[in-house]
Order: sequence, then structure tokens, then C-alpha cells
Amino acid sequence: MVTEGDRSIAAQGPRHASVRGTSRGMGWAALALCVLGCGARPHAAPATIAHDEVTLYRDRALVAQRVDVVVPPADTATVAIKIAAGVDPGDLVILDRGELVISELRVANAVEEEPGPAARKPASAARVASAGSAAGARSEATEDPPDSDAGPDTIEPPRPVSTKPTELELVISAPHEGRFTLSLAYATDRLAWEVAYNLTTSAARDRAILRGAVAIRNTSGIALHAHTYLVDSELGAWRDHTADHLGSVLLATPSTPPAPPRDLGIVRLGDGETRIELLTEASPCKMRSVLVYDPIGTRLDHPGAAPISDPALGASPAAPARITESFEVDRDERTTRGLPAGPVLLFERRPDGSLAILGEARLFDTATRVADIDTVAVGTADGVIGHRERRGFAKDDDQKRFSEEFLVTVDNARPWPIDVVVREHLYRGQNWTLAYQSGPAAKEGPQQISLRTTVPANGQAKVLYVVVYTW
Repeated sequence: MVTEGDRSIAAQGPRHASVRGTSRGMGWAALALCVLGCGARPHAAPATIAHDEVTLYRDRALVAQRVDVVVPPADTATVAIKIAAGVDPGDLVILDRGELVISELRVANAVEEEPGPAARKPASAARVASAGSAAGARSEATEDPPDSDAGPDTIEPPRPVSTKPTELELVISAPHEGRFTLSLAYATDRLAWEVAYNLTTSAARDRAILRGAVAIRNTSGIALHAHTYLVDSELGAWRDHTADHLGSVLLATPSTPPAPPRDLGIVRLGDGETRIELLTEASPCKMRSVLVYDPIGTRLDHPGAAPISDPALGASPAAPARITESFEVDRDERTTRGLPAGPVLLFERRPDGSLAILGEARLFDTATRVADIDTVAVGTADGVIGHRERRGFAKDDDQKRFSEEFLVTVDNARPWPIDVVVREHLYRGQNWTLAYQSGPAAKEGPQQISLRTTVPANGQAKVLYVVVYTW
């Protein structure tokens, strides 16, 4: 009998599971395949993974683990392994068995009604910002106040989270004694993450450096030393794509994720929180002052293919007239590809070395995923107001299309000309096209465009566009 004890499957390098010979009969157990597929990147080959891998999604993580098994001379053997807390055997996928035959899989330390993870408050930009950054000096967000209508007896404290790893036993048989390798995968909600950024500019305000960090919290009960990827989407939305996922894992066929993965490299994820810097090669990007008129925002966005045809949507009540003083920063596609959405703080470094906060926004949201620039609002623009008016609405049920025409007017009371970014949201649905626009338009995301105009001193400028939706 060859063993290495109950060694954690998460230790650095290939895992060696403890094994003991057995003469008991071979009872087949159902090894249910859940929808796990990789989804982060195509695998180079369908062979056993060379090392552990972790793919972090918004709602859970996919963990692919490599287990080295030393089989003694026996008809069958029982392999003891440890995986993340709360994972059921039915949630496992055996990626590669090698020459082994698995006849039974069972939990060695079954726990009755294990409590789920407690809800966690999202971090502020200051809390997660990379160590040593200016944002790190900000105080942490406070807890949300309880519902004012709830009495003290109705407020339930967060349930404790069990971090005891799940211990599994696999009954296996092999063609001969020796060392073999298993590759298995599962999904877990015990690896959660938050991200935040900061932009730092000088007093000249013509360039800014982007920094960011991700904080990964591990409550799985095992340490992981794995090649880690970050995908800014939810795995839960992919549950119907079983064939695509399993093909991605077993046949090395590429999948198309809703967001590109961010390769974090080899990371050791011990118990508790691990912080990783996201932009180690960041260089200064061009920054300039601009005015932004964004009267609707993303609150009405309907991501479905069939558009919402309610005539009042987005037209009543009237859109606000506020225009913001903002800074726009050129986005470096090479260094920012795959970065997840998160809050950002814009800082100015003064000549004496001190830092001042200029504004706060969000970066890399779905609405701006394909944008070339990012904007951070710093206040209300004095002497400049906007007006948004719907000029036309027509629906053709036979052609399965309808159109809207909008006129955006910007009034400038300043004694100098100004540049304004008019940001519009095509919120009715994602099947749209611009039939006409009075000036150049840039697509910034699935339902967001920007139109630019220059308003003369003490003057007015108008932007007109027509959007057509189909279903």
C-alpha cells in the first residue's frame, strides 16, 4: 500500500491521492455530469491537464484539478481525495481517467444540511484597489442599514459558512500497478472576487495611469495553486449549453465566452483573501477634458433580441438637462483586454506629492465593452444644458420593425466653443441599426453609442439620429 496520507489535493504541483487496496465487489455508481465546461479558453489538447486550473466567474468558479494516483498490486483500490467544501459528487466531471476505471464515487465525510456561503457586501473602489495605490487610503464601505420596517426579531444574522473540505472516495481499477493521473473538475461558490481601479493624473491633466487589483476570497477549505483565469460573466447563464461546455473540455473545441478571459497566471489561493495586481505593464494614456450628455443611462436597457415596443419607453418623463464635466481617457486594448467591470477613482497628484480625488465612475461594464475611451464625470457643467426630444415613432408589424427619431439639442452659454459627447442608449433591444445620424457615431457596447458635436460660443448645436429595431 502506497499513501501520502490525507494530503490536500490543493498542494503545489501534481496531487497524490491516498490509496488502499480492497476486495469488495464493484457496485456501479451514477457519476452525474453537470454543465461545467471550461468556457474561458480552448484547451491545447484533450489530454490530462498539466496543472490545476481555476476559472473565476461572477457567480462561481470552475476548478480543474489534477490528481496523481499510485495504485498498489490489487484488483481494486480506493482513492481518497479532498475537494472544495459544499461540492456534491454529482457536481463532478471526470475530465480524463487515463487507463483507470472508476466504479464508485462516494462522500467520506457527509455533512447534513451544510450552510451555504453568507452574503457579502461588494467592495468599494478604495477597498480593493491595488496595494500601495492611492485608492488604498480610502476607508472601507460601511454595512448597509437594516430595513427600517423590520424589527429586531426579524433580522437574521448571516449564517456561518463551513470551510471543511469535501472528502471523496473513488473505487478504481487499473491495468497494472503504478502511477496514474486523474483530471476532474467541479463548480464552487467558495471562490468569490471583487475588483477596483484607480486612475492617477498630474496637475497637467493630459495623461493618466490606470491601476487595478482583484481581491479573491477563498472559503473552500483547501488551498489552490493553479493557473487562474477571470471571466466577467456569470456561469449560471450557460447551463443550457451542455454540449458546448463538455466539447470545450474533452475535445479541445473552442467556446465563445460572453467576455474575454483575463489570464492571471499561476496563483496561490490560500485560505482567506488574496490580492492580485491586474495592470503590471500599464503606461500613461492620453486624457482630455470633455463634456458629456448622457440623459438616459443604462437603467432602461433590455438585452433581449425582441425589442420593447411601448411608445412611452424613454420618452416620458422628459430626460434631464444635466451635462457633466468629465475626463475621457484613451483605452489601451492590449493591456485592458479581458479586464472585469468595476469602480474607478480618478486622482490628481499635486506638485507636493499629495493626492486629490477628482471623480468616480465605472470601467469595462458591458455597455462600454467595445469602447475606445473611458469617461469619468467630475461635476456639473455650468452654462451648458441639453434637451432630448423624440421626433418620430413608427411601427410596421408586417415588416417586423419599428423606428424612432431623436433630436438632441445642446445650448452653450459660455463665451467659448465646447466639445460635447452625446451618449445615447438604444435600450429597446439588441437588434438595432442606425438608419441616419447627423454626425459620426461610435458603438461603445451592445446598446450604447456616442455622437460628438462642437457647440459654438453662446450658441446651440443639434444632433439627430434615427434608429430601427427589428424582430
